[in-house]
Amino acid sequence: MKRMIRIRNSVILVLSICIVLLGIGFIVLSVRLKHKNDEVHSFDVGFMEVKKSSSVKGSTIEPIGDAVISKQKKEIHFSYTLHSVHDEIVYLATIRNNGTLPAEIVDVLESPDFQDPKLEKIISPVTITLSDIKGKILQPGEDITLKISVYYNPSSSAGKKAFDYTIGLITKSRT
Repeated sequence: MKRMIRIRNSVILVLSICIVLLGIGFIVLSVRLKHKNDEVHSFDVGFMEVKKSSSVKGSTIEPIGDAVISKQKKEIHFSYTLHSVHDEIVYLATIRNNGTLPAEIVDVLESPDFQDPKLEKIISPVTITLSDIKGKILQPGEDITLKISVYYNPSSSAGKKAFDYTIGLITKSRT
């Protein structure tokens, strides 16, 4: 009989120790999950700065260009005035991933899209070229530079060309 009582007490002691160890294990797991849950991931990719890299005048009058980044840092609005053939203005726009997630540049949208033959006539003979950054992946804190070049091509229709142009950034998360 005493032996049965000792075995029963031993089983109760072992079960009590198991319950205490399970409680400690759940506390540790809870703290780890809370830290994991408190991590804040952010997705923030945008234009940080835009600056005129170079300007070439085709005559005595300097071509004029102005660039303004939107408040959401997703668009740049340009205003150009080119006076004669061979005028050229080059801007460099810095795109930065300020978030904590890797990001992919899906596209750079142009508005109006002067690559479209219907709209190309508006600014003809001026051409706008952008460096190809589609598909580039930016790690957190990484920068990439977009080159925007506007050139007044030689043609029979010479004269002052003034127009507005906007580019927008489309990005997506890589996770």
